[in-house]
Amino acid sequence: MVKVVKNYVKVNKYTRPGLKLSGVKGIVMHWTATPGASALNERNYFNGTCIAAERYASAHYFVDRKEAQQIIPENEVAYHAHDGNRCYVSFLKPNANTTAIGVEMCVEKNGKIHSETVQNAAELVADLCKRYGLSTNKIVRHYDVTNKNCPAPWVSDSSQLTAFRKKVDSLLGNKTVSNTTAPTSQSSKSTGTTILKKGSSGSSVKALQKRLIAAGFSLPKYGADGSYGDETVQAVKALQKKSGITADGIYGPATEKALAAIEAKKKKSSSSGKKSSYTLPSGIYKVKSPLMKGTAVRQIQEALAALYFYPDKDAKNNGIDGYYGPKTANAVKRFQLMHGLSADGIYGPKTKAKLEALLK
Repeated sequence: MVKVVKNYVKVNKYTRPGLKLSGVKGIVMHWTATPGASALNERNYFNGTCIAAERYASAHYFVDRKEAQQIIPENEVAYHAHDGNRCYVSFLKPNANTTAIGVEMCVEKNGKIHSETVQNAAELVADLCKRYGLSTNKIVRHYDVTNKNCPAPWVSDSSQLTAFRKKVDSLLGNKTVSNTTAPTSQSSKSTGTTILKKGSSGSSVKALQKRLIAAGFSLPKYGADGSYGDETVQAVKALQKKSGITADGIYGPATEKALAAIEAKKKKSSSSGKKSSYTLPSGIYKVKSPLMKGTAVRQIQEALAALYFYPDKDAKNNGIDGYYGPKTANAVKRFQLMHGLSADGIYGPKTKAKLEALLK
């Protein structure tokens, strides 16, 4: 069993409001998106900088390759899965923050979640499932709850969630993975692909709908509602026509292959367009009056964003605007805190060196 360290953050309005959960109906999985930060680093951030920044965010557990840090009691609310008052998982409605435990997986310096971290998370979640009487289909991604790209590796490859549930099932001593497919769908024995068609419903339909939307086949009226109606039929037909296969509106092996090909093409196009090198300025940059601005500041902001320390995630272009204001200083401060630097929000030689090392 993974080592669990109870290391609660202080009660405060931003990361530990002290509110009681209405009950534990599910577990929401996240990733920290802060490369190289340990579970303890994350705990300290939510006990300090996050509060100072007046940012509403937290989770119950942070897991790395060594341990799990529990920073909020399981019977209290953590602010981890209610972006913009959204909740698309029916059994967690109306607010996943009040009905679920949040588990964050830490990220290695290469931006990936290590297999040992996943194993530790599975051991922790298995224990939670056992204690709260949850089946593994109650384990969901942050993405499922609010459509946020989290955990990003599990969003781009949904089979990783399936594999995680299977791992938890194994730890619980279950012979089979909990059924997450609605009875209105059926499986193709030759390929393992679930057959979905008009009238199907459930998590498999919702997952397909999200993939269709991401691939450019819109569902403007109902979105990813988990119900395979006329709108989804038309979207699937559009996909099939584009791919030159029989346009019957039924999702099966051939349609899955066509959708996967489109996703691979989009991913390749996206990755080829990503910036692979970053030029960082020398000198000192900080909040001044008037604000420091220009290309050099934008370079700092772009480097921070590449490592998931966004100046402002809710703003256009993630707050990359070329102005060294309080939000950019806060992004620098968060980065410094996570990487053992003096967290003063001032960009200088040491911050530059650490950014360059991580961006190589």
